[in-house]
Amino acid sequence: MKIFLDARFYNRSGIGRYIEGLYNGIFDDRPDIKVIAAGKVSLLRGSLFKTQDITPFDAPIYSLSEQIKGSLLMKKFNKDVDVFHIPHYNAPWFLPKNSVVTIHDMTQFLFPKLFGKLKRSAAGIVLRNALKKAGRIITDSESTKKDLKNYYPEFAGKIKVIYPGISGNFKPLSDDNIIAFKKSKGINDYILYVGNRKPTKNINRLLEAFSIIKKKYHDLQIIIIGEKFSKIDEVDVLRKQLSLKGDTVKEVIRVSDEELLNYYCGAKVLAHPSLYEGFGFTPLEAMACGCPVVVSNISSLPEVCGDAAYYVDPYNVENIAEGMAKVLIDENLRNTLVQNGFERIKLFNWEKAAKDALKVFEEVIQNNP
Repeated sequence: MKIFLDARFYNRSGIGRYIEGLYNGIFDDRPDIKVIAAGKVSLLRGSLFKTQDITPFDAPIYSLSEQIKGSLLMKKFNKDVDVFHIPHYNAPWFLPKNSVVTIHDMTQFLFPKLFGKLKRSAAGIVLRNALKKAGRIITDSESTKKDLKNYYPEFAGKIKVIYPGISGNFKPLSDDNIIAFKKSKGINDYILYVGNRKPTKNINRLLEAFSIIKKKYHDLQIIIIGEKFSKIDEVDVLRKQLSLKGDTVKEVIRVSDEELLNYYCGAKVLAHPSLYEGFGFTPLEAMACGCPVVVSNISSLPEVCGDAAYYVDPYNVENIAEGMAKVLIDENLRNTLVQNGFERIKLFNWEKAAKDALKVFEEVIQNNP
């Protein structure tokens, strides 16, 4: 089997983790498979695709050039590959029938006011094109599948849910390692947030909730790890409004996986009160590290986290604060969440995800003789 992969997201965001995990699993299961990886050549040459064919594809995400260059690449390789895999919904306009598109979430459609009418309309055109032309659609959760079916019921028969896995690199560290790490970073006990800083991540209410429990736990810090999308965002504004001074709020824009492992293992609580998630890698990674998690009670998070999380209403600041405080102080609850977390993560592994994805690829190939 020869696969064309749009790999522009490699080493970026949750989609980057998806690409790396899935294709590591595919290569482990089927070393005979060949991939044409399209993306930034210098990056891919040092990646798991270094032994594969690499072709330049430098068009910015969500751009007109993405559609033009992407369509030209589809036409160029149409006779040379068995299946095309686009790991996001903004697939090229020229999309062969032997294509598989992974749709991770429906954020732009469920929160249109955050993106504006023009972007929302353009996204709708691109998504419908992908749904119509692709041979199969993969979603990360039943929740995202349900969202897609609500908007586009005519394409429901094409959708297959395949849960992503999490990296085996996420695991508990010794107390000595954690103490040394916290000392090296100059941090006390802390609540951790990991993810981008887009409005749907609900960091504004998280900080408001933190300011409530901070009144009782004076030395407690909150560490926010994630990419900023503007020079000044809601974190900067709320630090001033809520008088969260000094190192009370510690911001980390980028971390290596090794550093992230340490941050997970050292945290008292992972807080993830997102307004919407198509899957949610972060809570599972935290569980794998033995960190108890507090998450929203909506979208895919209950489906993914099961009985291994403490659930809160993401629209209720007091409820978020109450949930974080309860997990902080209730040792029995903490231990239960940690042990349930270790069991929960067993459901999500890249080996199974790769096998399931390969079955979908085979179906598409068989239906496109």
